[in-house]
Order: sequence, then C-alpha cells, then structure tokens
Amino acid sequence: MKYVVTGGAGFIGSNLVDELVSQSHKVHVIDNFISGKKENCNKDAKYHKIDIADEANLSIIKNVLDKCDTVFHCAALADIVPSIENPDLYFKSNVVGTQNIASLCVENKVKKIIYTASSSCYGIAKKTPTKENAKIDPKYPYALTKYLGEEILIHWSKLFNINLISLRL
Repeated sequence: MKYVVTGGAGFIGSNLVDELVSQSHKVHVIDNFISGKKENCNKDAKYHKIDIADEANLSIIKNVLDKCDTVFHCAALADIVPSIENPDLYFKSNVVGTQNIASLCVENKVKKIIYTASSSCYGIAKKTPTKENAKIDPKYPYALTKYLGEEILIHWSKLFNINLISLRL
C-alpha cells in the first residue's frame, strides 16, 4: 500500500513512518522541515520538502498523493506560546494547510485520512483522560487551529465520503 505522512519528519510522524516502512509499505513524506528533523528521516521512505499551506505547492502535493491509499496528516505547527505570538502563522499552517490536504485528498480519491488532532481543543483538562464528548474550549490559537483543522476534515469526510479517523492526542 502507498501511504503519505504529512509532518513525517516530526516526532510522531517519524515514528509512524518507521512503523509503516517496517511493514513494507511504500511511504512518502511531506514535510517543510521547519520543526521536523532530518535525523528523524527513514532512509526507506521518500521525502518531499513541501509546505502544505503554500498554494504554489498544490500541484506537487497532488502528484505525491497520486494512487495513495491513506494519508496520515500529522503536519502542524505546535506549541502554545508561539501560537499566541504569531496566530496568523498557525492559522495558515494548521487550518489552510489542512484544507489543502483535504481538497487534494478529494481530487485524488484518497480512501482514508488519519488526522493527529489535539486534546488541547478541550482547554485546560479538569480530569484526565478527557472524555471525547467533553466540552470543546480551546484556550490558545494552537488549540483552535488544530480543532478547526479537525472540523474541516470531518466535514470533508462526510461530504465526499472519505473514511476519517481523528485522534485527539
């Protein structure tokens, strides 16, 4: 099977890439390497240095997604304080970038998207683990943008009949 992992040079994405490669899958990684690290890269995966939020890259991303079975969408800017300092950058990366991936998955007839959402959408946890039906209360731009990305993917999955799993890590 062909899998695409966005953010595959980050901590979560790179561990996922290693596991998929160990199962003999064909793995392509899309990462802009802003926070992802080259030392996290698996020599048996194919890497594409691409910013998913940049419209100029959409045709390149579309080509990477060609004949892809599943997209693991892990790409995002993370951290609370930087999101407060530069919320526009977080919106572009985490919302616009996710919208771009969703649209290109539709165009390429990708069967499944697995999204690394964030439990930060619940706000400050009063009890852990947090129940999935807990009140949504994002306190910071990072939390809001990850939640908006999740909502986009939920909407697209219903509208275009794409299987979606969203994991609020």
